[in-house]
Amino acid sequence: MDASVIGAAVELYAARHYPSVVAVCADALDGEPTCVELRLLRAKALLRLRRDVEAQGDLREVIRLAPKCGLAYRLLGELAARRDEHESARIFLREALRLDPHDREASDWLVVVDNMVRPTAAAEKLPAIAAAVGASIPKRVRALGSQPSIARPRDPIEGPEFGRYLIQIGLLTPDRLKAAVAYQRSMKVKLSTAVIALGLASPLKVEWAALAFNGSESRAA
Repeated sequence: MDASVIGAAVELYAARHYPSVVAVCADALDGEPTCVELRLLRAKALLRLRRDVEAQGDLREVIRLAPKCGLAYRLLGELAARRDEHESARIFLREALRLDPHDREASDWLVVVDNMVRPTAAAEKLPAIAAAVGASIPKRVRALGSQPSIARPRDPIEGPEFGRYLIQIGLLTPDRLKAAVAYQRSMKVKLSTAVIALGLASPLKVEWAALAFNGSESRAA
């Protein structure tokens, strides 16, 4: 595989030109379908584009070609977490860390997912997973704890419920939430934007938390 092609795809990804990354990788993979690096790049771009099924297909192929690729397992874990499939996410992330104990992102994701699973373990039994790759959980994990019955804002990410949720899953401490709320009010931005701007959590974690929170709100409605 020409290193310049991979380099171009990496630069496009860094510039967030995700459709172009997919196109460049697709053309290159037509001639070199076993290139693991290109498949990983395309999978990452597809995840950014919310084309999850296609991304999962690339990640399965990566694991087939390179069974010890920890990054592929970590990306599958992130995908499962985004779908609220927390038990699947734990399996993938633990395997990612087994293969690469220094993968800080996998470690951080596992902490968040563990915090989501533990409070609900006694209340709801999760189904067993038949196979790690491509497995799905038909019964989703419910929202943590019980929320008070109050009128919710039009955009839940703007409201106090989302802040309490970030504390509940261990992403923020109460003091850090206070700082984020102060910044939110001062700058008139969303709470999620304030958390990221202050460096209290990575954009990826905030995005995942927002998706999980909105999903739990929809199921509770």
